[in-house]
Amino acid sequence: MMAKPTQQSGPIDHRCRDDPGNPAMSAPSTAVKAKGAAVSSNAEILATSVPWPSFQSAGIITTEQLELIYALDKKPMDAQVAAFSQAASSYVTLFSTLVAGVSKDESLMYVLVLVDKLFDAKPKLIGSFHTAFFESDGAVDPFKPFMKLLSRSSSSVLEKATAVVSKLLSYAHYLLVGSAAAESILSGYVSSYAEFLINAVKAIDPGLNEAPKVSYALSGLQSFLGSDPGRKAVVVADGLPALFGLMSSYAQTSHSAVQLIYQVVFCLWSLSYSTVASLAMVTTKIGLVAKLVDIVKTVQKEKVVRVAIATLKNLLPVATAASDMVGAGLVKALEHLQQRKWADEDIVADLTVLAEALQVNVQGMSSWDVYAKEVASGKLEWSPSHKSDNFWKNNYHAFEAHDFAICKQLVALLSSPDPQTLAVACYDIAEFIKTHPEGRRIMTQEGSKQPAMALLKHSDPEVQKYSLTAVQRLMVINWEFLHK
Repeated sequence: MMAKPTQQSGPIDHRCRDDPGNPAMSAPSTAVKAKGAAVSSNAEILATSVPWPSFQSAGIITTEQLELIYALDKKPMDAQVAAFSQAASSYVTLFSTLVAGVSKDESLMYVLVLVDKLFDAKPKLIGSFHTAFFESDGAVDPFKPFMKLLSRSSSSVLEKATAVVSKLLSYAHYLLVGSAAAESILSGYVSSYAEFLINAVKAIDPGLNEAPKVSYALSGLQSFLGSDPGRKAVVVADGLPALFGLMSSYAQTSHSAVQLIYQVVFCLWSLSYSTVASLAMVTTKIGLVAKLVDIVKTVQKEKVVRVAIATLKNLLPVATAASDMVGAGLVKALEHLQQRKWADEDIVADLTVLAEALQVNVQGMSSWDVYAKEVASGKLEWSPSHKSDNFWKNNYHAFEAHDFAICKQLVALLSSPDPQTLAVACYDIAEFIKTHPEGRRIMTQEGSKQPAMALLKHSDPEVQKYSLTAVQRLMVINWEFLHK
């Protein structure tokens, strides 16, 4: 069962029970291999020895602070938590000092993993950093050294740093205390961190093996979105188009691609709990709802389907989401999904909620409404409206609305990468020409002739067939005599 990300709570472990390797809230527990480099696991890092006395000799830490770090180093986790809890302010100063003063990657990563594991063991320890910050009205700033690490070039350091920074900035209790000046400083960190993560997501190249970048950018984002300030900041940082682009550009066959899609959809699921973010998800013109429906239709992995269905369920009452789902063909997809056997009972429950809600929505929509939503979704299927003579006879005048907007959308779909969409669009253009008195002139005026002719050479036989019909009706004025 997935834990709902909440507004007024510390970081939540979002990792799903059937996916123990998912790095949703912390650095991955297994090594991630990339081109010429390896990101060590947390266990490997914590097994190394750090020359703590050299930091004391160099003046980075004091003798007292050396004793503090020895009270944690290689000790059982319960002992570490107890030691930190008993001298919280001292440990906040110690870790901030180490992060600011240590330059060697190996030692720095040890410190970051140590902090990260402490936060996982007892999230309330994060509050100690916020207490030190707010009690000083921002004069004592334990966040600044961690934020500076985001400018490092090492993907290994960035992975461990984002794990810690995400937890620090998604700790929601800081909203309840502090001066306006201190809150303003911390809000600035939240905004700049959101921009950092989204820029990293935008920089991921689908054609390359970018495992380290995917790891720190998406894993950090998953954790960061556990609080409402993080969700709002990600939307402001143009996060939705970035996530949509990443979700759309990866092939959905390899294991790594499926894992990436899962992490992206997980981020969208977290965003769907925010009023601001969910409205942006539905009203954005990039077709986010339709893309989620497409993932539900095409990705077989249960954990992906679960989180995508949960996201769609959360979006149901938002703006036009329900009708957008109908237009994207979710009703038919739900019928198939409800016939599958699922290990997670939550999927069955969410499928039922969606199916019942969309059935009510369908009953309140006309056949034209359903058709218009489908065209607007950018992906066409052979739904009943297309091949219904009554639909075309009753609705051809509706195409004239908003300066023939639907006609323009159909023409735009002639450049779709999806063969079925191409075939249906060609069929619909031909049917419009057949039923509308000015259909040939309108479709010619909207520029359908050249793209339709180009599709005559398409590799898909069905696209060839229906593009030929469209071209014939575009080229021949008295097309009704073609077969006589």
